[in-house]
Amino acid sequence: MAWLYPADPAVTQAFPSVAIYFNIARLFYKVGLNGTIVGVVLVHAAHGLVIAVWIAAAAFAAVDGELEFAARNLGASALRTALTVTLPLAAPGLMAAAIFVFLESLDEFTGTYFVGVPDVTTLPLIMFTASLAGNYQIAAVTALILLVPSIAFMLLIERFLNTEMLAKVG
Repeated sequence: MAWLYPADPAVTQAFPSVAIYFNIARLFYKVGLNGTIVGVVLVHAAHGLVIAVWIAAAAFAAVDGELEFAARNLGASALRTALTVTLPLAAPGLMAAAIFVFLESLDEFTGTYFVGVPDVTTLPLIMFTASLAGNYQIAAVTALILLVPSIAFMLLIERFLNTEMLAKVG
């Protein structure tokens, strides 16, 4: 299952995000996606894809192949094995991947700034413009609004993913 592991996610952090998003914005401007919701969604999807693939690949790699083999020996089809054995065992990792991608997208500022401004506004952009304008109350409230889902989802992950499960997914 070594083919499931993508490149090291630290590699994506090796490149400066400002330079990457600036060039993406330039490309999106040429094709008419600058300042559109579709452009911002594409930036967020590309940003979250690395995290999603990395965590999901680790979750599927943690599934014991012997269980899949046993299901196949007992007469289950490949689809039934995937749906009744592999997917339920990988589900906590997939849930964690979805939560991390959501939180990463919720806090994404740089890509949204370069691609979406001035027509698309997200909470990080509201916080940024409020702090630039000196309206620190709105900036503080926006920061709290951004903080609440992060804490809630981290508590959810901690509750459902015990240390034994996390040791397998890594």
